[in-house]
Amino acid sequence: MKYKILIVDDERKILDLIKKLGHWQELSIEIVDECNNGETALKSILLHQPDIVLSDIKMPGYDGIQLIEKVREHNLDTFFILLSGYRHFEYARSAIQLNVVDYLLKPIDEQQLNETLEKVCKKIEQQRKQVKLAVYEEEQRKEQLRPLWELVLSEKADLRGTFLDSERSCNEQFGTTFKTGCYQVVCTVTNLNAMLEHSDSLYSHKFEHFVQKIFKDMATVYWYSTYMGNIIILNYAEERREEIKNGLSVLFCGIRDLKEIYGEFRLNFGVSQVKTKVSELGVAMGEAGAAEWGRLNFIGNSIIEYSQVEHLHRFRPEEFCSREELAEVQSCLRYLKRERLGEVFGEFYRKAGLLNNACSVDMRKSFIAMTETIRETLNEHKEQERIVKQCYYSYLESRSFQQVFKNLYGILEHYLNDVEKRVQEKLGQPISVAIRYMKEHYAKGISMEETAQVAGISVGYLSKLFKREMGVSFNEYLTQIRLDKSKELLERTNMTIKEIALHVGYPDEKYYSKLFKKVTGIKPTDYRRLYGN
Repeated sequence: MKYKILIVDDERKILDLIKKLGHWQELSIEIVDECNNGETALKSILLHQPDIVLSDIKMPGYDGIQLIEKVREHNLDTFFILLSGYRHFEYARSAIQLNVVDYLLKPIDEQQLNETLEKVCKKIEQQRKQVKLAVYEEEQRKEQLRPLWELVLSEKADLRGTFLDSERSCNEQFGTTFKTGCYQVVCTVTNLNAMLEHSDSLYSHKFEHFVQKIFKDMATVYWYSTYMGNIIILNYAEERREEIKNGLSVLFCGIRDLKEIYGEFRLNFGVSQVKTKVSELGVAMGEAGAAEWGRLNFIGNSIIEYSQVEHLHRFRPEEFCSREELAEVQSCLRYLKRERLGEVFGEFYRKAGLLNNACSVDMRKSFIAMTETIRETLNEHKEQERIVKQCYYSYLESRSFQQVFKNLYGILEHYLNDVEKRVQEKLGQPISVAIRYMKEHYAKGISMEETAQVAGISVGYLSKLFKREMGVSFNEYLTQIRLDKSKELLERTNMTIKEIALHVGYPDEKYYSKLFKKVTGIKPTDYRRLYGN
């Protein structure tokens, strides 16, 4: 069916008559619901979003006119046809100003009903063509703006030398209309998509409507949608600073009031400091993101300005998530080391507990370093996007920096469970046989030829399987098994480096030490000093 209709009348016999008289199949119209009062009709309209509503003008709850007004408040382009008796005829005519397509007099005439329905369907087709054209033009505009957003999202401190060097070059390249004045970036973040498990078009439509209405006469506005929310660039004259601040409060309240539709959800705005150059938009983006992370310091739904977080206690993200620790996370994910992953994140959790009131700038940088490590580790693009999106959703459900890492571990543990299940399903298959053999005989000088023979396949096929199933080569996987075992021995025993090298399959101590440093970034002796008992 091409069109959806919802019928509203408080008389059962009228509903049945309409269903009987309408040429639904011929006109390709599907009846999605029938309602007997305006209040239930509004809920159903918001749920089904029909193309057409055929409604009585007088009924319990909201009458036909009130129902139209309520639907229009939600910015739905639904076409209305009103039913009216002679005594309500003039009342029905007044509904024309509410963009009612037509009105039908009772008693309902079959020919009149279907002619009206056919007329509405033609209007819908015209509207759809216009929408398609508008969507195409909007996509073209977004495509032109894409490089602009890539520059802004890079958060580079200095964008001079790019097309953001000046308003003129930016406008010529991206079709923007920036003017000399003030710039601010705002991050609006919600957990709506996480709650609904999909992006909601109604929310996007509402957001766009609010932004255009509020800032129409006071600023040049561009926004970029993500699964977490929206990023807004505001460009305005110096004398409008206070208006912009008030406008952001109005926008926040407007979005927050959507709880009538969605129920309670989280909403936070992070607002950058005011900049005076278009080349500072990268810096403003970093400030807005850090300000939004300030919700971990200032609990609750709110608007947070960068000035509120910049002076909090700073720490070095590269020390909180060291290169060695990030490499260990990669290793745990790649080689399914659940127990070790728990130990690593246990340490992150401990350290984060000491930094719950630290500067959100550094909290955010630490989180980004972790999620990028996770992204780089996973093989498939779809898997990367799915897990990283879950990581961001887990951040949205966190109330403290410490809880961020607790939730992150939950996501990764669930991921390992899924991978282990898939591996279990493949038990008995060549790759599983090969991996089991490697883990049992890693201390010997095993080769790919020997392993392929045990698995009952050719060397070439085994090589392809490792790349496809594990994302690494046979030798890389074997090396990781050996180095992981050597780390355990370095941490928990007093064996010499030479003894450990021999124990894990490397007769040459120097070669082992060189390989260990290449893979982990530090020497075996340094590793023992850092992590040994």
